[in-house]
Amino acid sequence: MSKTLGQIIHNLRKNLNLTQDQFGAKYDVSGPAIFKFENDYVRPSLALWMRIAEDCNMAERESVLHWARAKLPDQYRHLLDVDETASLDNERYQLKSDVPQYARIKNPDKLRKSILEDKELPEGLHTLISDDDFWIVFKPTGAEIYGVMQKFGMFRGADKDLFAEALRSLRSFIGQERI
Repeated sequence: MSKTLGQIIHNLRKNLNLTQDQFGAKYDVSGPAIFKFENDYVRPSLALWMRIAEDCNMAERESVLHWARAKLPDQYRHLLDVDETASLDNERYQLKSDVPQYARIKNPDKLRKSILEDKELPEGLHTLISDDDFWIVFKPTGAEIYGVMQKFGMFRGADKDLFAEALRSLRSFIGQERI
């Protein structure tokens, strides 16, 4: 499960061996504000959070995902696992060992062939992957296809249009809109 913004801020402050007042001064906020951030009573603005996350050496995408997750109502936070979503970006993140090999393939022709050999591929997604126009328009990565399978593969009866929309949604959510 992903850490909260408060836990991340608290850990950074402790690692720097600073009091809440000292840490707050570093970001032009009060010690009591840091207390509220650390206890998840309030969230820092996105601009302030990005400054703090940069000091944590956190990738920009991961920073934004943590902040967005914190803004969700409690009952929806479990839907956004920051660690899992961030791992979809195979340019910046190391892919987990249980990720299918095709998630690492850069060549579109090899990628397509490899994906079509995946026995776990839902029928609607298989139909979409088989479509030449899909590859011309979407230019998907293996990590994106894997992400769609992870998030939407349970909908085995979905048709190719729903899987195409799932890819659009995934890209829009993680900020990689290409179409």
